[in-house]
Amino acid sequence: DPDTRHNMDTVSENYLNYTPVSITELIGKAGVNQGNMKDVAIHKVVEYAGEDADITLQLKQKFAPMLEEGNVTKLFNEVEIPLVTVLADIEYNGVKIDMEALAVMSKELAEESLIAQTQIFELAGVEFNIASPKQLGEILFDKMKLIDKLKKTKTGQYATGEDILSTIANEHVIVRRILEFREYQKLKSTYVDALPRMISPIDGLVHTDYRQTVAATGRLSSN
Repeated sequence: DPDTRHNMDTVSENYLNYTPVSITELIGKAGVNQGNMKDVAIHKVVEYAGEDADITLQLKQKFAPMLEEGNVTKLFNEVEIPLVTVLADIEYNGVKIDMEALAVMSKELAEESLIAQTQIFELAGVEFNIASPKQLGEILFDKMKLIDKLKKTKTGQYATGEDILSTIANEHVIVRRILEFREYQKLKSTYVDALPRMISPIDGLVHTDYRQTVAATGRLSSN
């Protein structure tokens, strides 16, 4: 179930129909003003910790039969659980980042983005904010009328997601350029420019969090 959260409180609500006491009730929300568990009355800490243990056991009793029913108990025990320690080692060891290569790539992506943007403006006959779904929808479907009778979202805007644009990319050059522009922008902002800022000042490496339960396709998600 990769599309939902997997923390204990959420899973308890979804599968046990029970909302556990939140840690924020004891020490407040995360931040500079958050309290410390050592300052909470001992009986409250006991109840909180006991409830966590109890909920965990109840969830185990709920999920174990589900694993059997899905015929995935062997997969769980022999692949997923052993993988946890492997991933922990990988996370601890870290990943080396080639700063010079990323700097070159960032410059190239910026240049490619500018080229794609210029072509998009030429094809549209007007300059606009390509990153704005509202403006993009108006250009493609009101001004250029690439698709007739396209439904709008609840907010009154045209849907301009990749799933929509991909269906007409082969028919319209401007759509292909828009998809290229988005890819360049995503690569640049999400990876090429972001990774150098995540390098640890202690060892010069990036230490990520590989999550097994997020990507629907069976891949690892790197946070």
